[in-house]
Parts: sequence; structure tokens; C-alpha cells
Amino acid sequence: MSFDLMNAIKRPFTDLNKLSIGVLFLIIPYINIITSFFVRGYRLEVVRTATGKKLDLPKWEKFWSLFLNGLLSWIIGIIYMLPGIILILISAGSVLYKIIQQYGIQGLSMNNPLSDQLIQNALLQNAEMIPVFAVGILVTLLGAYLTPLAVVRYSEKYKFKSSFDLGLVFKKAFTVKYFLAILAVVVYSFVLSLIVSTLSLGYSTLNVQYLTLALNMILGGLSSFMIVVTSYTIFGEVYSKLK
Repeated sequence: MSFDLMNAIKRPFTDLNKLSIGVLFLIIPYINIITSFFVRGYRLEVVRTATGKKLDLPKWEKFWSLFLNGLLSWIIGIIYMLPGIILILISAGSVLYKIIQQYGIQGLSMNNPLSDQLIQNALLQNAEMIPVFAVGILVTLLGAYLTPLAVVRYSEKYKFKSSFDLGLVFKKAFTVKYFLAILAVVVYSFVLSLIVSTLSLGYSTLNVQYLTLALNMILGGLSSFMIVVTSYTIFGEVYSKLK
């Protein structure tokens, strides 16, 4: 295997102080919409050090740069998935427009709940939009598949346009090594989410509202940071071996 999965899984815990900072950026609802960009920037440093075979967590420093690079890396992901999202919106919008034509906006919002039959009729009347919707889903998934590579590419020199070197990105993406990395990340994320959900169900039986809320916030932030560090450690290791 072209990456060390166990080292990647253990990496978030190599420095508990740095782990704690990352969790703090992610645990507060609504505020973490903004503070998560610091973590997105930090993952780029995780990639750079993983590529260099250094598995100690990087320092939390130059916070403005972390925020800016995190924001730009998020924009890169949006751009990669934007074509698929546009196709989905076009197809869904066409069906919604047909429903509104039949019901009217007031009818939809008051006494006439959507029925399965109405939705089926709208779909039949816009059957040409079904392939567009399907293609939109596939293109969005492709964008999500390519995004980690594009983000790693951006982390090399922090040049925005370098992440859109499509020839290089596609060449590296459709390799067995990268596919296995994506598969490992998906499985790891699923298993960790399952563990967190099980723990959440377990302590919710205590019936202590504020304790449950606090534990949910902490576990959510911890698992999110673990996934970020482990995933981008794997991507960093694999990227350095892709040709």
C-alpha cells in the first residue's frame, strides 16, 4: 500500500495540545462555520508535512494565512463541483416550476401538500430532465473525487491556478493508488461516524440535556478533526508517489 494507514489514524494524537486547538475551532455551532476555515488551512500544512514524511502535527501559527488558504481551498472544491450542481439545479428547477404552474405558490404553502402523484406527473412532463439530473449527480461526485487532489496540488506552492491543472489532476486521479486512498478515507470516515453515533446514543440515555449537548459538541469536533488530519495525511503520502 502506498500509505501507512495506522500512522495516519494515530497522527491526530501525536500532540494533544495541537489536537485540542483543532477541536476548539470545530465544536461551537454556527461560529464553526467561520472557524472551520482555520482547520481547512491547517489541513494544507498537514499535507505538506505528510508529503515530507514528517508525521508530527504541524504548528498552529500564521492564523491569517491559515484562514485565507482554508477559504481558497474551500472555493477550489466548490468550483470543481459547480458544473454538477448547476445541472442538478437546472433539472430540479424545471420540475419545481412545473409543480408551481399547477399548484401556484400559495397553494403549495397552505392547504395543498405535495403528493407523490403530483411529483410523478411533473417528472413525466419533464422526462428530458431526468438524464440531466443523473449526469449532474455523476459530475458532482467526480468533482468531489478530484477535489482532494486539487487541494493537495494547491498546497504545494499556494498558487490558486495550479489546482486547476486539469491534465495533471486527472492523470493522478485515475490511478489505483489514489482510488485506494479515497476508499480508505471513506471507510475510515464511515466507521468513525458510526462509533460517534453509537456513543451518542449511549450517553443520551443519561437524560441530562446539557451534558449530552456538551458531549455531542466535543465528540463532533474531535471526530471532524481526526478525519481531516487522517485523510489529508493519506492524501499527502499518496500524492508524493503518484506520477
